[in-house]
Amino acid sequence: MRILIILFFLPGILFAQVVNVEGMRQSDEKGWSGTTLFSFDYNDSEQIDWEFNNTTYLQWDNDSWSLLLLNEINYDRAGGVDFENDGFQHLRVSKHLNANYTSETYVQNQFDPVRKIKNRKLFGTGVRMKLSEKNFIGVSTFYELEALTNDVVNKDIRLSTYLQLDFDISERIQFLTTTYIQPNVKQFADFKLSTESQLNFEITKNISFTNTIEAIYDTYPASGVKEFSYSLQNGIKFNF
Repeated sequence: MRILIILFFLPGILFAQVVNVEGMRQSDEKGWSGTTLFSFDYNDSEQIDWEFNNTTYLQWDNDSWSLLLLNEINYDRAGGVDFENDGFQHLRVSKHLNANYTSETYVQNQFDPVRKIKNRKLFGTGVRMKLSEKNFIGVSTFYELEALTNDVVNKDIRLSTYLQLDFDISERIQFLTTTYIQPNVKQFADFKLSTESQLNFEITKNISFTNTIEAIYDTYPASGVKEFSYSLQNGIKFNF
């Protein structure tokens, strides 16, 4: 089993409605693999500010099938105000059709009251295609049931398209970017866009320094929520 532990120096994980599943996949090694991420920050100056982030996910893979289970919790509270309080659970079952194509079925549950999302559930199915050894494109359709904190309930069918690109700039520098776009099939002007890019600098065989930027755009967010948001993050990754 392969295990990754990542400690972030500048916590600021921005939870988006569009979960970057591609960024959480493990290697194509057969059997079980898993990742655990912990981040904690406490500051007591004029007011108490503390943050906690935990992500745990598992993957099982063989020649015909793969199973991916994700669970994430993020919490940020300062001066008695919650700036971040969200989480999600994601289960994905994949059938390897051949060396390049994989069919996927997934379910997901989310909450994010800071972004006015009381609960968001979705169920979808689609296809993932390999472009090259580490680059992929995927297309799926999913049903979305979204309950907002102002008692508004949205029931939509959306398309989901993603593109993952992974480049080795040099022997010690890697660049990974993933972009999702999810339009409403009844109104394509209603879409959610998410992109995440990470630059990894290998310090030793098992230790890397990471720089990550994430941006999200929602044409019709909940009332009082910005259409565009972004976050920057630096960290150290231990791989063993």
